[in-house]
Amino acid sequence: MGDEDEREPATAAEPAVTGAAGPEGGDSVCWLERVCPECGRLADTAPPVRCTRCGTLLTG
Repeated sequence: MGDEDEREPATAAEPAVTGAAGPEGGDSVCWLERVCPECGRLADTAPPVRCTRCGTLLTG
């Protein structure tokens, strides 16, 4: 039972290194041209298209 008293204090764990870092997730394409400047809604298709929320013409 005296073993617990003899243990060294725990140190903060460092993250394990598992090789080369891979590419990060997410979209690789810029969606900015699809954002409506009036209301901020994201268009479903590439411009030119009208915003389905406010009707603003998105030209890209």
